[in-house]
Amino acid sequence: MSAAVLAVAHDACTRCACWADDRALLEARIAGLASFGSAWGATVGASRLCLHHDRLTTPEDRCAAFLARDGNAR
Repeated sequence: MSAAVLAVAHDACTRCACWADDRALLEARIAGLASFGSAWGATVGASRLCLHHDRLTTPEDRCAAFLARDGNAR
């Protein structure tokens, strides 16, 4: 695997402390989501809520605000 691929995986949203990997929280924070199905269905897929940006992100997304789950910035 190339170093570039490893870097993407290292600071991806799925590894960020701001990435709320909790579908119940997602349904609670997005009013009306249940009208599209639910946070457990295809409407959301692998996306989860970014608590920093207050928007849905995919596991592969990245941004400058990345904070590793252990509390250390990149």
